[in-house]
Amino acid sequence: MRVLFSGVPAYGHLIPLLPLARAFRARGDEVALMVPASLAHLAADEGLEALIAGAESQDVIAEVGRRTGVDVRRSGDVDAVIEAFVTARLDLSADACAEAARRWRPDLVIHDPMDFVGPYLASVRDVPHAVHTFGADVSAGFIRASTDRATADYAARGVRWREPRWVLDICPADLQVEGWEAPAGRQALRPEAHRAAAGARPRTPEPLTGDPKVLMTFGTIFSDPAVLDPLLRGLVAHGAGVRVTLGTTMSAGDFAVDSDQVVFEDFLPYESLLDGVDVVLAHGGAGTNLGALAAGLPLVLLPQGADQGGQAERVAAAGAAVVLTSDPADPAAVVRTVVEVATSPPYRESARRVARRIAAMPPPGEVADRLADTWAAERA
Repeated sequence: MRVLFSGVPAYGHLIPLLPLARAFRARGDEVALMVPASLAHLAADEGLEALIAGAESQDVIAEVGRRTGVDVRRSGDVDAVIEAFVTARLDLSADACAEAARRWRPDLVIHDPMDFVGPYLASVRDVPHAVHTFGADVSAGFIRASTDRATADYAARGVRWREPRWVLDICPADLQVEGWEAPAGRQALRPEAHRAAAGARPRTPEPLTGDPKVLMTFGTIFSDPAVLDPLLRGLVAHGAGVRVTLGTTMSAGDFAVDSDQVVFEDFLPYESLLDGVDVVLAHGGAGTNLGALAAGLPLVLLPQGADQGGQAERVAAAGAAVVLTSDPADPAAVVRTVVEVATSPPYRESARRVARRIAAMPPPGEVADRLADTWAAERA
């Protein structure tokens, strides 16, 4: 079986796909990841084939700015954001990606919910596609509007939109929105914190001193020293030990903190970063939330954009996080909350309850087998 993975060209969209890609590869299937050149290393690191095609994120953002006058990195303009995820990205990527898919000949396309190139390729190649969720279904209205736009854009290219054959859902029931109903073709799938590929020996993060021990991570896009530096100084003044992820845009020199209690880390697998910490201070991105919860760790969440507010609210509703929404964040309030969440048993107990629910979900290998068996039966 030949399985093609496709996603919005950003770490937060592509990394959640990797556990299932590994599972298909372990079965002996042929697996490829379609990415622009800057992200080809994600495939290489996993021993997957890289199909290098499609526009870089910065090129899509620039094109949206040219068309609309809106910088979607700093604006919540819904039409401009839909333009970025759907029309502009299709215009810049669809033809090259379709040619790459024609040469590679996938039997199945798996993609993230905001990737509309993947379903386009499935329609062009006349193969089924599966959407791989990245958290609670808090953006249903936005995804529906984006799908409507994609349907029209596909039609303009002579291609018919087709609904996914499967919805591979990594959200545990504890975090789902009130009134949620399972979509057609839903397959539960256990989420995993990003870890090193099999056989790799990632650098071990430095141990933390201080109490409590905090992982501060705001992802690869929303890390901003102007936001994080005051929080870091407050935590250090309290005596906390803090591991800070630098994302793709920062360096340790961006912070006005020099303390043995602080460890700055370049990009490392999330699973490694969680080792030895008591609480995670983060932006509320779905992958960050689920990785921490899978390890039984509670969170303090400061949403910065995208769907983070909705995702964070669901973790708080499960009793495993506190969400702070003041802008800018009050460092004193953040420190108090971090200490409370790290030292109050109910938060840890709630996080461990969610961790047990996650552990009970079908692992990637089981889901890969099920999809492959169904696909084979339907072709028989």
